[in-house]
Amino acid sequence: MGGLVPYTAYNARKSYIENNTDVIEKFTRAINKGLEYVENHSAEEIASVIIDYFPDTSLDDMVTIVDRYKSGDAWKKNITINEEEWNHIQEIIDASGELDEWVPYDVLIYDKYFSDYE
Repeated sequence: MGGLVPYTAYNARKSYIENNTDVIEKFTRAINKGLEYVENHSAEEIASVIIDYFPDTSLDDMVTIVDRYKSGDAWKKNITINEEEWNHIQEIIDASGELDEWVPYDVLIYDKYFSDYE
């Protein structure tokens, strides 16, 4: 079951999103900025920025780890989750026997802030 898998997602109540648009927009821009950094920098550059968050990992090991993620195209290019990706993650969870019910994309994904990043 290869393909793009949106394994990291952020969530908030719709009411929070609607009442705090400035926070949501800033958060969305910040996450996207991080993804752009990863896309446009080497494994060595990324590792040197994040190494302090992994005190038990050597810089050489961190470079290897980041390089594997980058070469395996494990990081998304942007913050969006489209309907195909949403259904794909549900297929994976369903196949594992852990999903009781599929949720339609438009019920759970509030993509109002994605349009700038597609």
